[in-house]
Amino acid sequence: MDGNGRNEEMSSSILHVSCFTLYAMLFLACHAEQGNYTAVSRKGEYICGIWKAHTANIAQKMLDNIAQKGVEGEQPIKPLPIITAVKPIELLPADGAFSDWVRLRKPTTYTSENLYKDVFGGEPELYRSYGFIEQANVEYQAPRLASYPLILVEIFDMGRPENAFGVYSFNRYSQDSFEWVGSKAIISGKKLCFWKGKYFVQIEGYELATEIKKGMIELARIIANHIKDPPTKPNLLKLLPQKNQAPNSEKYFLSGSALRQIYRQLPENVTQLATDTLGVTSAYPHKSSPEDWIYTMVGFVIRYANESEAKVAYEAYRNYLQAHATGVTPIPTGGLVASESQKERAKQ
Repeated sequence: MDGNGRNEEMSSSILHVSCFTLYAMLFLACHAEQGNYTAVSRKGEYICGIWKAHTANIAQKMLDNIAQKGVEGEQPIKPLPIITAVKPIELLPADGAFSDWVRLRKPTTYTSENLYKDVFGGEPELYRSYGFIEQANVEYQAPRLASYPLILVEIFDMGRPENAFGVYSFNRYSQDSFEWVGSKAIISGKKLCFWKGKYFVQIEGYELATEIKKGMIELARIIANHIKDPPTKPNLLKLLPQKNQAPNSEKYFLSGSALRQIYRQLPENVTQLATDTLGVTSAYPHKSSPEDWIYTMVGFVIRYANESEAKVAYEAYRNYLQAHATGVTPIPTGGLVASESQKERAKQ
């Protein structure tokens, strides 16, 4: 190689190193600016706020948007009406209701006292935390495909449409696949689930096969068709801004255990929710990574039974932040912004 060739190769190497160094500096600079900010305020019986904002300014703006959305007006939140109110067992499709799928056995029913006592990993506490009343289930087989069960259908009466949506939303994520069956059904692996009216429906295929998936979807449509309620989301979700909201990220909860699963870093005295407490959350992507639906900001609204309960909970949360956050700044319009360091979160 002649001198010119060596010079060109050296120049190219220097350019690559310079570009890499510049990229690394920009990357580190951006992440140095990205903090972990919480903003929270109380309006009457509501506590609202934002978690995991990158800057104090963004946290305050998001808090203002949530407050202005409706919390400040303290509009009454009307419960959703109930149209279909039959036993879950009555919604299980009978033999011959569709194609050649038939029940393998008689349906089984559960109440709150014995739900999943004989099933490993059934998560009965999750359903109880959302007001579960009764469940019916049965297995289906298609003789032309196999002589053994291929699909399990479970229908849960959750007492209210809001509760059914809450269970549905608990394990729903923006990146999930969906199928319209009369409601927006989640399809994840071997499972399909949806909510409609006061019912949460879960259908499991025992094998990954096209014919089984078709059967699951057909079963879901038959069940949804018999539930006459529209798939309406809880009215409390209207208090969260829709702009820039990550799709399918809304969650509804009415217990501290469910809230702690949604946002694990909360202190115990905040998640000890009273019986009449309701809450909603939704994800909002950061502007620096709008396609990232995992590491997002989280907006929340929690409605307590009365103003005094909300005041006690807010003061407990404020005291916790003042004791553990690296910096707490009052907001002139009410509330505060706190910088929560990763070090403090690691202690929890």
